[in-house]
Amino acid sequence: MSRDSSGKKDETDYAADIATAAAASALPKALRAGERAPSFRLIDTKGNPVMLETALQAGPVVLNFLRGAWCSFGESSLARLASTYEKILEAGGVAFAVAPPSRAAAHRPPLPIPELIDVEMKVARSFGLAFELPEELRSRYIQLGYIPPKSRKPDSFLAPIQATYLIDQKGVILLAHIDADYRHQLDNKALLGALKGIQARSQAREHAAKSKGNWRLK
Repeated sequence: MSRDSSGKKDETDYAADIATAAAASALPKALRAGERAPSFRLIDTKGNPVMLETALQAGPVVLNFLRGAWCSFGESSLARLASTYEKILEAGGVAFAVAPPSRAAAHRPPLPIPELIDVEMKVARSFGLAFELPEELRSRYIQLGYIPPKSRKPDSFLAPIQATYLIDQKGVILLAHIDADYRHQLDNKALLGALKGIQARSQAREHAAKSKGNWRLK
């Protein structure tokens, strides 16, 4: 944790600690491994519609829920996943980044991973990835470009929890990395290992089915 010359925590670290504590109270609501992923339909940054059910037809799906372009930690997490995107495809998977809209534009080259716009955080909320942001941080988030989802509660100000999910083709969550501290990131090796495990089991089933078919023909 960085500190200034007076020994006090850096302002950014202080804000992160407050947000982390608030997010931690909402973690029990987040979906975990073994649960079914809720269906959704979102539009990507190029205007293309994406449905989870359709994506699952191509292979296991990786969903990387981010805070958005306004957050440097979220952008760092996205860049890390994007660097692994080709390996995810090679392992038979499909990957998407999911983030709420923001007023902050990401000043970076286009990334290969499709980015889905989660308007009003509907998908994040369906996965249990939302928490009430403490009032003392709200103006700071807005200044950075964050757009909170609309709510019927006048005092509500939801913010996203960063998380990564791996969903099998039956729609069941196989891996869930959820951390109240958005500064922590999933080890991509663990994600790729899980994907390769799915691929190996699928290939073994196909081989067994072919062997059974050949035995019947004899």
